Amino acid sequence: MAAARTSRTARSRAAANPLAWRQARPGPLMLLKGPEDYAARWVTDQVVKGLKQRHEAIETHRFRAAEYQPGQLAMAASPSLFAEPTLIIAEGLESMNDAFLTDALDLVTSGPPADDVTVVLRHTGGNRGKKLLDAVATVGTVVECAALKKDEDKIAFVYAEFKDHRRRIDEEAARALVQATGASLTDLASACHQLLADTEGAVTRQVVDQYYGGRVEATSFAVADAALEGQAARAVALTRHALATGVHPVMLTTALAMKARQVARVIDSRDAPNELAAALGVAPFQMKFIQQAARHWSPAGIAHAMEWIAQADAEVKGGSRNPDFAVERAVIRVSTGTRR
Repeated sequence: MAAARTSRTARSRAAANPLAWRQARPGPLMLLKGPEDYAARWVTDQVVKGLKQRHEAIETHRFRAAEYQPGQLAMAASPSLFAEPTLIIAEGLESMNDAFLTDALDLVTSGPPADDVTVVLRHTGGNRGKKLLDAVATVGTVVECAALKKDEDKIAFVYAEFKDHRRRIDEEAARALVQATGASLTDLASACHQLLADTEGAVTRQVVDQYYGGRVEATSFAVADAALEGQAARAVALTRHALATGVHPVMLTTALAMKARQVARVIDSRDAPNELAAALGVAPFQMKFIQQAARHWSPAGIAHAMEWIAQADAEVKGGSRNPDFAVERAVIRVSTGTRR
């Protein structure tokens, strides 16, 4: 009972810390659970690296759980002909076939793998194979690979990447890098590694702009920032550039709506900045930019802006034959509707 409570506590802590996978210790039986592919690859790489540091050669077996053939796991886990350590990696457990479920349950419930066998299982989500997942959680290590959705979590990831290499990146640079690379953690990691390889010393906003300036300036969030701060000419120019470089109009209206909601939440609020940041799901330093934009607006004004944005959003989702025009009109309305 106490062990179960401890396991639940560990899982709740992992859920509260979306970067907990970076502290995961390799074990003989591991379940990488969640949709974030980069996190799963990172943990798997750490397992491989640890094995290769201790052994000259390892025998690796990879399986797709949906294409699994009966008996393959037992054969892979049997002693190696040359006494080499064995690594078994099984992916796609969310779509596992019945043969894999049966054999994997036998492998897990028969006791810990042999000393020279390491098993890494990957499940991106869903209820398929819940009995197997519960069994692994009892005797093995579950690593939560949650998707990073909040900017503050992505910025924390950037800090962690640079800290691993004993380098520094300032807040503005980290924020700009997150804006430039979009939602993909793989792209964000690649950008970090490029900056680490190509630069020296602390990375500043100027350095990020040198490498990713075009992508930073053309993002939907840059458009929203300019519009809500009343920078009409800049907002329109960024809108046209974003549309010309392939940013979908829906992304622009989504960013405008998000920024407008943040401004509406901040107007007339007497909460402390840290409390507001927590409520909005943003990093504390980002509150400066939201509060700066809010100073341009009255409650009635931001209400009108949200109506204009909602109209544009409906138009770009099929209500208009010219979604680009609908977005640009909304940007002009918003950016010229601020209170001077």
